[in-house]
Amino acid sequence: MTSINLSESNATGSLKPGIGPSTSTCFIHASDIHLGSHQYRNDNRADDFINALQEILNLAIQHNADFILLGGDVFTSLEMLPGKLTSIIDLLMCFQNNTNSTIPIIAIEGNHDIRKFSRGVRFAQHGQSWLKLLARLGLIVLLDGNLDLPPDQVFQPYDFTGRKGGKIQVKNVMIYGTRYLGEKPVEHLSRIRKAIDRDDGLFHILLQHFGIQGQMEGVPGINLELIQHLKHRVHYLALGHFHKQFILDDWIYNPGSSEAVSSIDNSFGRGIFLVNVNYATKFKKTVKTIRLNNRKYQWRTVHFPKQVNHKDDLFKHVFQELKAQLNTLNQELPPSDNEMPMLYLRLKGKEPAKSLKIKEKELREFICQKFPVVDARIYQKFDDSITTMDKYIK
Repeated sequence: MTSINLSESNATGSLKPGIGPSTSTCFIHASDIHLGSHQYRNDNRADDFINALQEILNLAIQHNADFILLGGDVFTSLEMLPGKLTSIIDLLMCFQNNTNSTIPIIAIEGNHDIRKFSRGVRFAQHGQSWLKLLARLGLIVLLDGNLDLPPDQVFQPYDFTGRKGGKIQVKNVMIYGTRYLGEKPVEHLSRIRKAIDRDDGLFHILLQHFGIQGQMEGVPGINLELIQHLKHRVHYLALGHFHKQFILDDWIYNPGSSEAVSSIDNSFGRGIFLVNVNYATKFKKTVKTIRLNNRKYQWRTVHFPKQVNHKDDLFKHVFQELKAQLNTLNQELPPSDNEMPMLYLRLKGKEPAKSLKIKEKELREFICQKFPVVDARIYQKFDDSITTMDKYIK
């Protein structure tokens, strides 16, 4: 493992082992942590995303990783509660202290990192992001090549004084990265290819934030054929953006989201990659998938065999149905324990009387009072003729 302190690294952005030659490198590849997500306005769910980061850091220590890659959308937006941001900074500072700053966290900005609000406009032109703040504090290495420069100047070595650069070397690995390149990143990829040194004898990682067409149903991405030219310069294309995990052609890797950002995410394979690169065997790599210890969840359905006309009857029916379905849950768990599940509840059958408006907030609060669930998300799917999200649920 690298033994040099990041604060003492040279201005070339090169991290080298302190003693003797290296024969391998180990790193963790994670993405789409979405820190700051206050899902369903639930404070415990907000903490779940911070806990995912904590687990990633712990795994890096456990496996003696040389560095951590974060493929964008580390934050969900620029909108952040001060207490949560403080917790994140404290967590990263503690990680640096515990590791003597020997495991750099190398990140790029995703589309969410530069959003003002969770559902708002992007502010890339203003240069704002929480990742830039963390970089200025020396807690992460934020890569961003300048694609407006000539190819030999696009990826400047990371400068630990100015906290800027497009590439960084750790042992025999060179990591290149740029911020989110927009909805049509393929327009920039030929320039990126020309800017990557082909014959330096190092293992090349390119850190990018985009999806590959066909890997998520109905979600646009880059055609795989259009990025094949990168393969001659890049040994490991480290992606973020799609919340579903995938590996393509043994050189394109997308770990998926670290925590479920939406209910559909729970149906995806997600987690992190633990990667070992062996120099003695021409950069042969082994990639292990690790599923994080995320918040548990349960999908349940309450069926209404007949029309309900009164709120009390609706609540009583929901209670009776869920009482039988959730009878195995641990009543003693605190909401902070991720074993206490998130409940996704589908209401089906005969639609209640039109005069009876189901107030979702009130029903959620009722369910959380009666059952040991951290929160409840309610889907009213009374009309079976409408295509629902059921097809995504395994």
